[in-house]
Amino acid sequence: MAQHIQSSRADCHFKSGVAIATPAGYRASLKEIDAIDDWGPQMRNDPKVPSVISYSPMSKDEEQQWGRSLSPKAVAMVHTKLELDVHDTSGELDLTLQALDGMCNLHFQYVRASRGLPEYTWKAPEEIVEDYLSKIFDYLLEKLDCFTAELRARISTDIVITVPANWSYRAKNSTFRALTRAGFNKDTFPQLKDILLISEPEAAAIYTARYLREGDGADFLKKGDHFVLCDAGGGTVDVVSYKVKELQPFEIEAVSLPTGDKCGSIFIDLAFKRWLRDLLGEKDYQKLDQGDLAHKISSHEIEGEEMRVLMHRFTLLKRRFWKGQRDMKMDLPSPLDDLNVDGVVGGEITITNTDMKSFFDPCVDRIVELIKGQIAQVERLRVRPKNVFMVGGFAESRCLQEEIEHSLRLRNIQLRRPDTSWTAVVRGAAVFGIEKFATRALAAVTACPRSFGVTVSESFSEIRHNRADHSVDPHTRAHVAKEQLLWLIKKGDLILSDKPKMVKQSFTINFPGMGQRKGKIPIYAYSDDDAPDRLCISQNELAEVDTLEYDLTDAPLSEFVRRRSQGRNPPSYSASLKLTMRLNPRVLEADLSWKDRTLCSTGISYL
Repeated sequence: MAQHIQSSRADCHFKSGVAIATPAGYRASLKEIDAIDDWGPQMRNDPKVPSVISYSPMSKDEEQQWGRSLSPKAVAMVHTKLELDVHDTSGELDLTLQALDGMCNLHFQYVRASRGLPEYTWKAPEEIVEDYLSKIFDYLLEKLDCFTAELRARISTDIVITVPANWSYRAKNSTFRALTRAGFNKDTFPQLKDILLISEPEAAAIYTARYLREGDGADFLKKGDHFVLCDAGGGTVDVVSYKVKELQPFEIEAVSLPTGDKCGSIFIDLAFKRWLRDLLGEKDYQKLDQGDLAHKISSHEIEGEEMRVLMHRFTLLKRRFWKGQRDMKMDLPSPLDDLNVDGVVGGEITITNTDMKSFFDPCVDRIVELIKGQIAQVERLRVRPKNVFMVGGFAESRCLQEEIEHSLRLRNIQLRRPDTSWTAVVRGAAVFGIEKFATRALAAVTACPRSFGVTVSESFSEIRHNRADHSVDPHTRAHVAKEQLLWLIKKGDLILSDKPKMVKQSFTINFPGMGQRKGKIPIYAYSDDDAPDRLCISQNELAEVDTLEYDLTDAPLSEFVRRRSQGRNPPSYSASLKLTMRLNPRVLEADLSWKDRTLCSTGISYL
C-alpha cells in the first residue's frame, strides 16, 4: 500500500489544496482519493485554503495567521505565487512598476512608523512560500491519522507537485525548494519513493475525463475522441487538448502544445482596485488598507483588514455577475463607511454592468482566445474536439461560462464543468501518483546534493567586496575583486528526470599579444548549505571536482578583441568564453566554448 500526497494551489486569492490516497494497487479509483477539507479553527471546511500568510502578531483569539485565520489587524502576503515566475523583461518591469507605484510617496515617517518591527516581510518570494507550506505541513502532521510517525516510517510514499503548464524552471525550482524545506521530504517520510511533477491541466484532464465519464455513462467519451481542458485558476489559466487513447484502462494523451497566460480571476480584482482608486482618489483609497503603510517600504503584494473585507464583498458580487446583471451596490468598509463624494453616497458605491464588464473582459477575452487556439490545433489534425472541460475556481464564474458557451455554439462543441472542478487538479495529481508506472506525463524530481561553481574576477566594489581581494588587472588596469566564488548550481536545486537544468555563464579573459593563450578553470563543489563567496578563506572546505582547460594559442590575433594600450604597455587582447553546465539526474555536464568552437568538455558524477 502506498500513500500519495498532492500539493497544489484560486478566487480572491490563490488557494492551495492537498489530496491523499492510500490505494491497494496501481490503478486509481476516484473513490480512494480524499481532498482535505478541514483546515482547523477559523478556516471553514473548504477543500482549498487561501494561499495567504501574515507575519503580524496574533490577537487574543490566537489566530493561525495563514489561510483564512488572520487577526483583524494582520497585514497578509498575497499573490506571492506570481512572483515565483518572473522570467522575462516585461514581467520584471511589471513588478518594478508595481513596487514603484507602492513607494510613490516614500518618506522616512513610514519607515519610522514601523518601529523597526514591520508587519510585512523582507523575505524573498521563495521563502514566503516555504513559510506558508510549512503551515500546511505542520497542520497535516498534527491532525491527520495517516501522517503519524509510525505510519510514515512504514508506508511507502509518493509526493506529487502540480505547477502551471508553462512555468519556467526558475518557478518550478523555487516551488520544489520551498516544498522540501517546508518538510515534504525524506526526513519526514523515510519510505519516500518519488517526488513527482505534473502540470495542472494534465492532472485536471485525467480526473475530469474519468469523473464525467463515470457520471454520464460509457458513451460519453469514446476511444479516439478529442477534448480541450481549460484550467482557470486565480492567477494562471492553462489550456491543453487531449485524445482518449484507451477506455479500459482509461488513458488520455496530449495532442497539442499547451498554451496559457496570467489571466485568472485575481486580475479582475486588480482591475476593480484600479477603478476604485480612481473613484475615491489616492488619499481615501489608502485609508482602506492598513497594509498600505507597509507597502511603501515593501515590494510584496500585501493586504490589510479593511481591504480583505472589501475584497470579500466584491468577490460575492463577482461570483453573481453575468452579462444581463443589473448594476450592483456595495458598502465600503470602515473608515469609509460614511463617505460622501462623487460616486459614493453614505459609504455605498455603485458598480454598473459596464464597469463590471470592463473588469472581466480582458481575462474572459483572453481565455476564449486560448480555447479557440486549442480548437484550431486539434482541427489541424483533421479531427474535431467535441467537448471543452472547465476546472478551477474561475470556472465557476457564470460570466466566463456564458462567453465560452457563446463562442462554442456555432461549432457544436459542448462546455462541461464537473461539480468537483475546484479540486480536479489535486485529485488528478493523486491519480497520476497512483498510476505513475503507466504514464509518461510525470517527471520525477530530486534535489541536487551539492553546490557547483567557479571563481571569477568581479568589478571591485567597496561595499560588496573585501578589501583583501582587491587587485588591478595587469592588462586592462581595471580594479577587480579576484577569486570570487560564483555558484552556478546550488545545493537543493531541482533536478528533472525529463529535462536537464542548463546554466550558462560568460567569462572575459585578457592576455598580451605575445606568448601562449591558455588557462584553466577549476570547478568546485560544496556540500553544506552555507556556500562561501570567497576562495581565499574557504579553499580547504571545497572539493575541486574537475578542471576545464583552454588553449587559444593557435587562433590568429585578428579573431580577438584588441584593447588600447595603457601608457607604455603594449596592447592587449580579450576573448569571451562561455561555460555551459547541464544538471542531469546523475551527471553534471560542463563544456567551455569560444565562438562556435568547443574548447573542453567534462562529465562529473555527483552521487
